[in-house]
Amino acid sequence: MLLALFSFMLVAVRIIATQRVFYGFLIFNLILAIVPFLVAFVWIAIPRLYTNKYLLLIGTAGWLLFLPNAPYLVTDFLHFKKESAMPEWFDVLMLTSFACSGLAFGFTSLATMHQMWEFRFGRKLAATCIFCGCLLSGLGVYIGRFLRYNSWDMLHKPLTLIADLPPLLFELKAIGFSIGYGVFFFLFYRIFSNQTASTHEHGN
Repeated sequence: MLLALFSFMLVAVRIIATQRVFYGFLIFNLILAIVPFLVAFVWIAIPRLYTNKYLLLIGTAGWLLFLPNAPYLVTDFLHFKKESAMPEWFDVLMLTSFACSGLAFGFTSLATMHQMWEFRFGRKLAATCIFCGCLLSGLGVYIGRFLRYNSWDMLHKPLTLIADLPPLLFELKAIGFSIGYGVFFFLFYRIFSNQTASTHEHGN
């Protein structure tokens, strides 16, 4: 949360200094990245939501719908422009701060869901769910970045979104992007989770 506040502060400084809101979209993107974190937090805070298999599946579906918003912030580097009114180092710092904030919220929500899946379905299935969730997040990021859909579109125009998905199965760019970002997200999560586990072991 402190890193997110720092990111918001950087955008505020940039807007004040340049009198432009060009990077204002970063705030909205990071708020969306917090949603899967909140869903996971609510589900683990109420035991009956994750001890019941069907309620856990409902929570997983809602969480997975918003999870791609977390790694999506990494792709916001595509908006970087050298001919900016601000120093290049500032914009790089700001974009990195937002990307790391999004990943932090994503990894924390992944760790929380991982814990509930292990409790309800066992370690092996939970590990498989993590890997598949990361790959689906890679696909979700592609859909958001290049097809310009967001998580809410699954609710208010699902048929249009679903109709645009089958061609992606044969599109090399979509496949490569989804696998690349999905594996990156998964490997980074493993580093995050291993480090967290190591810290807990030393603490005990």
